[in-house]
Parts: sequence; structure tokens; C-alpha cells
Amino acid sequence: MLTHGEVNMETVWITDADEKSRVLRDVLAELGDWFGSPEGVAEYAEGVRSRPFLAAVYDGKYIGFFSLDMHYGHTGEIYVCGVHPSCRGMGVGRALWLKSEEWFRENGCRYVVAKTLSDEVNYPPYEATRAFYRAMGFEPLLTLHEMWDEENPCLIMIKTL
Repeated sequence: MLTHGEVNMETVWITDADEKSRVLRDVLAELGDWFGSPEGVAEYAEGVRSRPFLAAVYDGKYIGFFSLDMHYGHTGEIYVCGVHPSCRGMGVGRALWLKSEEWFRENGCRYVVAKTLSDEVNYPPYEATRAFYRAMGFEPLLTLHEMWDEENPCLIMIKTL
């Protein structure tokens, strides 16, 4: 068991594809349009099925997750992550990040990237996500607009391990 903030939780690696999708949907169910629509949540649920997946469990319930990915053998990515709204501020994301960072290092990653929406999007879930990544040592790199002249306000953040 890990103790962070007010929650005693366990982090577990999940390998079953259907269970990964269920965890993502359960944790994000109350976030409404965090991914733009219920279809967006379903799209991410499908996307996590083949990726390494770490979940936080408290009192027999999933309260958070990190879905991870690797690129080119030295760059890791937080594909998608979430903490149940009732558990925000209790250290769930931090516990998951610390375990994920350990996994990235063990797998030879030198950098980890994460994506969220840029500061021009004033929506509380994205503001909280940006603040979380900054607190974990990530720094803004570029937006998709700066990189490829896309209208998408996606912000790419990076951390050197």
C-alpha cells in the first residue's frame, strides 16, 4: 500500500484489455466532456487496450490510472491519465506518476511527454491537468499550432528523466 495525502491506495499494473477500458470509463465517468464527448472517452478507452496501464485502487475501487506508451526506445508518453473527481488533491496522480516514472526509467526512457490543452483553454479540468504536470516537473514545449500550424490548442509538455 502507498500512502499519499489522505488516501491509502495500492497501485496495480493491469494487463487485461477489457479491464483497462472499464477502469478508464469508471474513473472518467463523472468528468462529462473532459475529452469533448462520451465518444471521446470511448475512443481513449479503446486506445488504452494495448498500452501499459497502471491503476490506483482504494477500498476495492479504481480511483485513478495512467496509460503509458513508448516511442523510439527512449521517449515515453503518458497516453491518457485520470483521477476520479472525488479523489482530487489526495495524491493519487502523484503516486501514479512516481510509479510510472520508475517504469519509464527501467525501460530506458530519457524523456517523457504528456499532452493537454494549452493555457488559452480556460476549463478547470485542463487547468488542473497543466498544474499537475508542472508540479511533476514537466515543462511546456510546443502547441500543435506552433509545431504544425494546426488549429488544435493541444500543448505538448516534456520532462527529462
